[in-house]
Amino acid sequence: MRRVAGAVVVAAVVAGMVSGCSSDGSDDSGASGASEVDRAWQENYCRELGSWQRARNSATEEGADGEAVPDGDAVVSAARQLPSAAYEGAGDDGSMLDVTVMAVRGDTNAEGEAVAYCSAAGFETLTR
Repeated sequence: MRRVAGAVVVAAVVAGMVSGCSSDGSDDSGASGASEVDRAWQENYCRELGSWQRARNSATEEGADGEAVPDGDAVVSAARQLPSAAYEGAGDDGSMLDVTVMAVRGDTNAEGEAVAYCSAAGFETLTR
């Protein structure tokens, strides 16, 4: 129970920071119609996905072995926090959590679905 309460507080703080960035007073919930808290979780997911992609690409460009490639734990954890409504964009492959796990395991189609989800949510600039 304490963990859930802590997550709600963090989400509310993040949502407050995100809503403070809006340039006008209009509803900035995007095409998905998600609440501000849900949008904060979506933004966090897309930010983690982009960070993982950049780290993976950097490791690959440097010719690193498989151990140097990031494991994607942070992006998988972020996928677990997504609101249930966010899973509708996962396509035929299941939830965004399923898509994310497949992506960090090297499935380029799943990675494309994750990037498309972020694009549809309005956070395309956070991914590669």
